[in-house]
Amino acid sequence: MERKEQFPGQGKGPVKRSVFDQPRKVVSGMVYSGAIIGMLVISLAFSVTVAVLSKTLGMTVDEISQTDVYKYFSYLLYQIVYIAVILAFAFIYRSKPASFGWRKASHPKYYLIGLVLLFGLMFSLNFVNNAFVAFLGLFGYKLPSSSLPSLEGGGIVGVLIVVALLPALLEETIFRGIILEGIKDVGTVAVCLLGGALFCIFHQNPAQTVYQFVCGAAFTLLAVRADSLLPTVLIHFVNNAVIIFNEKFAFLEGLPAGGEIAIYVVSAVCLLASLAYLIFVDKRGNRKREGEIKPFSYAALAGILLCALFWVINLVSGIGG
Repeated sequence: MERKEQFPGQGKGPVKRSVFDQPRKVVSGMVYSGAIIGMLVISLAFSVTVAVLSKTLGMTVDEISQTDVYKYFSYLLYQIVYIAVILAFAFIYRSKPASFGWRKASHPKYYLIGLVLLFGLMFSLNFVNNAFVAFLGLFGYKLPSSSLPSLEGGGIVGVLIVVALLPALLEETIFRGIILEGIKDVGTVAVCLLGGALFCIFHQNPAQTVYQFVCGAAFTLLAVRADSLLPTVLIHFVNNAVIIFNEKFAFLEGLPAGGEIAIYVVSAVCLLASLAYLIFVDKRGNRKREGEIKPFSYAALAGILLCALFWVINLVSGIGG
């Protein structure tokens, strides 16, 4: 029987038993399922609201979906769910949202390693991910079109906040904070692979499956080594910001063949070197398996199944569309 363990910031002393008084792996699984269920509920409510507005305004749903207001809300709704899940967890366990890795100082080297790692991920891994998308294309899959709000003028600032900054802060708090804290005793290798799988399927995006899995695993490893969220928040933000800036300025397009090859080679070296250092040289935070994953799996099962279902739906929609 798993021993009840406290999260950072949880009150000490005798605690009355309640439905929330659960082992940490169970709570981590509940957070994962809660985030997905919350996203589903708020998405349905948003869809109903848009349908009602379309009748009231005399516009079609497609017309409304092309407005910046709709696009901003479509991103912000998920951030609201993340905040609600984090605050609910903090309230139940009497801990501040900043308890999970935010207060821990990180050695400056992990920021540099994180940026080198990200450079490798964004280029050499993107090449691999593009090959996976090409494979899906053999079955008729087409990439969904971009749904970012307007990047004209000051719009880029709003997009950076909603699409880059908030997801970096909130997703890292959930994945490399609450969830990692709950499951890290299953062993370093297992927790990195599990972190990658959970992060990948959470986004329900077939086109980004390979990229998000490796990013999730690498980010988890970096958080374990740094014992802090700050390096992963930084590279998560930079990753999203580069995508946004490239959408606006297209600075990664039109490169000569020689330039592309050079970037891929250098990025591959950066990726392999940073991973080799984190895996074989810096073994800070390494853990052997001390607990079972079943308690987490049972609590997270609802969220995992929903994510898998929507991943399949998005894949089929991409093929059918």
